[in-house]
Amino acid sequence: MKLIVSQRERLNQRLMFFYFGFGLMALGTRLPELEKNLHVNNGTFGVLMSLGAIGGVIAFLFVGQLVHRVGVGPVIVVSIVMMYALMAFIPHLHRPWIFGVVNILCGGFWNAYNIAIHDQALKRQLLSGENALPQLHGAWSTGTLLTTVLAIIITAHTTLAWHIDGLLVPFFILTMFSLSRLRPFLIKGSIDHEDELTVKISDILSMLTHDRLIGLAYVCGVMVEFSTNDWVTLSSHQEIKASTTLSIVPYLAFLSAMVVGRLGIHKVLRIKPEAFWIRLGSSVGGSSFIIFLLLAKFVAPHSFGWAFGLEIAGFAIAGLGGSFMAGVITQIASERSTFPAGVVVAQLGLAIAVITMIIKWIVSFVAQTTCITYGLMIPGLMMIALSQFKSLGSKELRV
Repeated sequence: MKLIVSQRERLNQRLMFFYFGFGLMALGTRLPELEKNLHVNNGTFGVLMSLGAIGGVIAFLFVGQLVHRVGVGPVIVVSIVMMYALMAFIPHLHRPWIFGVVNILCGGFWNAYNIAIHDQALKRQLLSGENALPQLHGAWSTGTLLTTVLAIIITAHTTLAWHIDGLLVPFFILTMFSLSRLRPFLIKGSIDHEDELTVKISDILSMLTHDRLIGLAYVCGVMVEFSTNDWVTLSSHQEIKASTTLSIVPYLAFLSAMVVGRLGIHKVLRIKPEAFWIRLGSSVGGSSFIIFLLLAKFVAPHSFGWAFGLEIAGFAIAGLGGSFMAGVITQIASERSTFPAGVVVAQLGLAIAVITMIIKWIVSFVAQTTCITYGLMIPGLMMIALSQFKSLGSKELRV
């Protein structure tokens, strides 16, 4: 008998993802100001931003088993408290090395939260039979979208510190309230530790080799999203000379497309199987990303309006094409594995964390030695490469 998910659980689970996007992604809308605060160039800033992956690797090594042992609740509570405290500290930083240390810590707690909340979602999805993960990712994207709209409105009128700290306080309270409402439904820890599964290096490597290259496919599918979060506002501000406020608009277009894709993927999966949409989304999204961004760069000296429109189009189409990749590939990995869901998320995350960090370094190097647009060609090409993973995804409709 399948579990019937209550409205209370469904609502508060979505709110947890929504608050995460609205509160903690606000900093991404004001990266040009953060870069100025730190007094660094594009290359150094890109490397500093990538250091969060170090904390992520540490979290991926231990948190999956920790969630399995103590349960989802304690891990989420500690992660939320530390994430909000560290994020509130960032707008006040002016020393690059301190930001690097704080970013490593943020990466660790960020990924601990990610593992725990996905463990909860995947296990409840398994018990209920609902395909909820893409919609939960859609709630996160909706939160990020709305915080971007807010940034467009208030950036010209408020400082970075007031903006970020003013958002974090109420959203911390809201997050803790929703967590308290979810408490009766949270997955408890395993009492019998004899069945506890440890993540081994061989299991991590299998994500990149034996399991149909699923880890590498995940990296190819999400690098445009990761790179956009890091570079979109800087790209618009520096490449086509948009104002600080207008430079947020391409990010808004990207997130809007992500929301449409994530909230609508369950409908199109009834028309064509996921393998079809993975190939179509990656090929069209990646190609459009590259073509439109290159056109925007070359048109910019002659027409700001055309360049701005082309950049918006490039990010929007790429956002729609890649919107469902993370959720769908995570679900595929979970279905194929014999490990608990939290351990699967940790396996997949650890398998890609180091690769992602290296790619971010390469993008930063290209951005510094040439320009940001050329650096962004790398994730665009990776997205196109995903279309060649022909064995990835079901070729039959999910009922």
